[in-house]
Amino acid sequence: MRNRRLSAALLGSLAIGVGALSTLARARPNALFRPSADIGALSPALGSPQRQAAEAGLARLTKRLSASASALHVQANRVFDTTGQRGLGKATIGDGFETYLVDPQALLSGKPLDQSLYGSGEWRFVVMANGKGIGLITVARMSGAWTMVEAGASELAGEITAVATQYAQQAPAAQLRFVRSQQAVADFIEVRSASTAGTTNSPVYVPLASARAALAPREASPLMPGSALSDAQLDDALRQRVQRGMRDLRFGH
Repeated sequence: MRNRRLSAALLGSLAIGVGALSTLARARPNALFRPSADIGALSPALGSPQRQAAEAGLARLTKRLSASASALHVQANRVFDTTGQRGLGKATIGDGFETYLVDPQALLSGKPLDQSLYGSGEWRFVVMANGKGIGLITVARMSGAWTMVEAGASELAGEITAVATQYAQQAPAAQLRFVRSQQAVADFIEVRSASTAGTTNSPVYVPLASARAALAPREASPLMPGSALSDAQLDDALRQRVQRGMRDLRFGH
């Protein structure tokens, strides 16, 4: 939420004039993964209107920041991790992905996690600088056109890039999807690896920082960054967290 407040404040002060929340993203300019048949999976999304909107948003943001007072540069570093960078002048848009949300009713009815997901329609793209993910740009369809609605989440960008890099060495390539449970306040990367015979294995889930924090009280030992859990391993811990979150009116479904 802190990243969202900062990004909203920054976009407002730069008079970009957009008002909405968002999605999520990952990657690097020379794509770690081939484009997937599933357009919502982590992929370069080359030539897509979503990517074009992210590129246009980054260009506007860079132009406005370069003409702004030094105070805004300080604020920009809180939104994008520009430490060690010379501003955003050489930043580019990496891979993007649609955020997949967990349907709490489906999950609590006993369906496996991968059968309880639906596309949110919102996309995030990783902002890359010198091979490092420094933040995310979120795009959404507003008044019939894709536009940037949020910028920030540097820590999340770094995590997503790290997980993508970890699985980039697999052959054949794994399919990755970004999964968010609003009720559990937890983010995951779904990893679906193809076997050498061409069949697809059951997915596993890499819990990101929010998920590790949410599930930590239920685990005998701390979840380490990069660890992968099966649906069965998530089972009760995730479902109980979702059930508690459904009592929060912000997460009504």
